Order: sequence, then structure tokens, then C-alpha cells
Amino acid sequence: MKRVLYLAVSAALLGSAGSALAITDSETNASIPFSFSSPGARSLGMAGAFLGLADDATAAYTNPAGLTQLVQTEISLEARHTSYDTPYMDGADTTTSPFRIANLGVGEAHSSNNNLSYVSLVVPRERWSFSLYRHELARFETDFTTLKGAIVDEEFRVFPFRSVADLKIVSLGAAAGFKASDNVSLGFGVTNYDFRFDTRTLRVDDRDPDNVVLAASQGQLGDDRAYGFNLGARFKLNDHFSLGATYRKAPSLHYDAANVLLADDDGTLPSPVVLAVLRDVKFDIPDIFGVGLSWRPVDALVVNFDVNRVMYSQLTDDMRSLFNIQSAANGLYLEDGTEVRLGAEYTFANMAAPFSLRGGFWHDPRHSVAYRTPPADVAGSVLATLFAGGRGSENHFAIGGGWAFKSFQLDFGADFSDGLDTYSASGVYRF
Repeated sequence: MKRVLYLAVSAALLGSAGSALAITDSETNASIPFSFSSPGARSLGMAGAFLGLADDATAAYTNPAGLTQLVQTEISLEARHTSYDTPYMDGADTTTSPFRIANLGVGEAHSSNNNLSYVSLVVPRERWSFSLYRHELARFETDFTTLKGAIVDEEFRVFPFRSVADLKIVSLGAAAGFKASDNVSLGFGVTNYDFRFDTRTLRVDDRDPDNVVLAASQGQLGDDRAYGFNLGARFKLNDHFSLGATYRKAPSLHYDAANVLLADDDGTLPSPVVLAVLRDVKFDIPDIFGVGLSWRPVDALVVNFDVNRVMYSQLTDDMRSLFNIQSAANGLYLEDGTEVRLGAEYTFANMAAPFSLRGGFWHDPRHSVAYRTPPADVAGSVLATLFAGGRGSENHFAIGGGWAFKSFQLDFGADFSDGLDTYSASGVYRF
């Protein structure tokens, strides 16, 4: 019994959460940075506060009701560079009764990527506007290693590991805005999500320094498509204020996962033993409700304020265990979060090519997986320890600018926080 428990616990995840998307208890799910900021360098420079304004081609994704403000056909492109840190548990000592964590170490692996994050075409008509777009909702790659593992009750060892993860979610969408009256516009969009997911974790048994062996391997692999939709509304309250509201319904995507034992307690095994195979595991992208107020006190200045409610808890509903510790995995949870965004844009309209200066601030709530304490057993103590180092809430600061020419607009923006930095450049061609 002790050996079986040891194998189950020693194969348990070793990660610590960043922005998590976990529906199995694998460390590679616990550290994925997921950004729900509006696309476009212009919006990024205003901290993503754009729901009430929504007056360019990115409205197709952000708030399709805003498309009715466009009067010319537009093609929009955005490229982004993102750098991020993946936190993970790097050594700890834990006791179960009572539950205590001592000497918790948290490491961080740095990663970055470049991508064409947004492309759209908008065709306006008298009361309607139509758009097609491509948007990269998530692109994440990481590779991290710990040599320390963890000790539970001075008896059970969580093996050291190396984890590699690759996630990509690309959405192809069509959206339309309808001008119901001079002051009210409504919008609707349909999106197809293309999901690719590939992770691998290798764990080593190093109890005998002269005979270090591969102990276990966990993998997750998915390639799926599904549809979601978004709704939007925009109300022009008067010449100075406009109000926007949106709801984005994202789908559940699916992948398979497996846990394979490669070595027994004595470091030998005639052949690999499959400990678990999970089929059609749900990867549930959170739904989002948002409202935004845009205030234009003078022609040159606009101030935007957004509040978004992100249903992060959908990601950990019905979490499944790769390690045959389902009762412990049920203790992992993710709280819904509220994003608050404030941004502004000032335009120097007297220039030959008007230049806009932008800035903003937004609060990203904690959305890392945590454990409902106190844990009831050793397996729960392991998970509670491994998720104790998750990143908390973060404050983001954004800056940006852009030039508007007769038929072309060029924008740039940057968003900074402790764990995630984003740089963006985008262009719009109107004809």
C-alpha cells in the first residue's frame, strides 16, 4: 500500500500556477499565460480599455456593435512580441497533520514568442458593417526543470522533473454590426477556434545518486476545433459619453492525456506500465462579460473605462486526475476574476499626420490554480504544496502612440507587468 501511494504521489504534478488553464492536474496546465486583452496596438496602448469606444477594425472581436462607426473598407494587421515567466515549484518540505509548508522554492522559466496576432477586413454599408478576422487567443511555449522535488511528511518524495509545453489557439471569426438607431448599435459574431496542445513531463528517480533513472512520463495531446460566439451593444448617450456591453461565449475543446510508469521502486521495470489514459479531457476557455464607458470631454481627448468578468472557474470544473488521486485533485480550484481597465488617448490634430499619445493601467486579478485547504491526506498535501507558489494579482501599465495618414494608420503599444510584457505594432489601410 505504501509503495502504491508513493508511486501515485511521486508522479503528481510539480508545477506552480501562473495564469492557469488546468483541467487535468498536470503542471504544464498550471502556468499558461492567457490574455483576454483586446487585439490591436491602439487598444493595447490604452490598457485594453476599448469596449465603449470600439471605433476601429478590432471591434469585430472586442465589441462588434462598434463596427457601425466605420465609414470606409479597412484592412488591419497586428504583430506582437510577448515575453513571460513561467513559475514552478522548486523544492519544499511539507507536513500533513497539521498542514504546513516550509522552505518553499519557486523558480521561473523565461520564454518569448513573436506572432501575427490579428488580421481583419471590415466592409461598411449604410446601416450594416461586416468583418472577417483571424485572432491568436493564446500562444505559449515553455521548458522548465527542477532538480529538487519535494518532501512530504519526511517520507514521501515528489520526483524532480522536466516539463515542455506548446499551446496554440487561433480563432477565425465573422462579425456584423447593425445600426438600430442613431444612438444604438448591436453586434453579433461567430468564431471557430482551432486548438493545438502538446505537453510532455519526464520525472526522474534520483534516490540513488549512482543510479538515476527515468521514473514516469505524462503527456497531453490535442487537436480540436469548436465554435463560439460573441454579442455586443453600443449606446451613444450624448456627444461626450458612449457605453458598450459584450458577452463572449467560448467553447470547450478536447484533448487526450496519459501517465506512464517507466521504473519501479528499485529502478527497474520489464516494460512501461500505463497508469492512466484520459480521453476527451475538456479544455474550457472562459466566458467573459464586459461593460465599458467612453468619455470624450474635448475632441482631442478620450478616456475609456472597462470592467470584465472572466469565468475562470470553468477551467477547473470537473478536473480530472492523471495520477489516480481524484479526491485530492477535486481540491484544486480557480476563482472567477474581474479585470478593471482605464486608458486614455490624446490626439495632436493640428499636425500634418495627426499623432495620438496613449496610456493606461489595468488590474489583472489572481487567476492561478489554488488548493482548498486544509488537505485531508498526503496526496492533498502534495497538491496544496505544489500550487502554493502561484502568482497573485498583477498591475499592468501600458503606453502607446500612433500616426493617422490619409489612407493609412500606424500604431504601436506596450504593456508591462511583473510576469508578462507585450509589445505590439499594427497598421490599418482604408480604401
